[in-house]
Amino acid sequence: MIRVGIIADTTAQGRLLADLLSDDDRFQAVTLSQFGLAARENDFGYIDAVVVTSTALLRSVPAAGPPVIVVGREPGDEGDFRDPVRGWLPPAPTSGELAAAIIAVAQNLVVLTNRQAKRLLARSGQKQIDDAVGEALTPREFEVLRMLADGLGNKEIANRLGISDHTAKFHVAQILAKLGAGSRAEAVAIGMRKGLVPI
Repeated sequence: MIRVGIIADTTAQGRLLADLLSDDDRFQAVTLSQFGLAARENDFGYIDAVVVTSTALLRSVPAAGPPVIVVGREPGDEGDFRDPVRGWLPPAPTSGELAAAIIAVAQNLVVLTNRQAKRLLARSGQKQIDDAVGEALTPREFEVLRMLADGLGNKEIANRLGISDHTAKFHVAQILAKLGAGSRAEAVAIGMRKGLVPI
């Protein structure tokens, strides 16, 4: 059985969360505090996971305490996603969503909303590209690199993008420098190896 501590801003919120778990014999819900009153640190000794209804209530949970799920507003950035927070759910989760999140964080997993996952994966993907390439290519340089892979010359790139020949030549030079390539063909080969150019 997973023992779940509930810390809510209001009695109604706490009761609603407890009710979502009441028919599931995998959980034992315990209300630790309400109205922002801090729970005692020793209250957490027998708790496997904590559910709070706002980030303001995180101060009620010891940093070294059990994993926490925030039910409410998503963080604006990953600065809000810090210990002991391991999950976020929308303000009105279903019993299935709440149960799945509790089981996940109790198993030392992280629960993300779809929006958070997309944002983190995008950052992770960009970081992998940055690590693999060195200095990151700009979106325009990615575009030019793909045109190089199609065999286009500077004049054709300039015409297609509606830029001057000089600007196209500059973009090519930047790509060669950033990829550490000695030629256009080598830049394309490096781009293919790094997954920057579709094959």
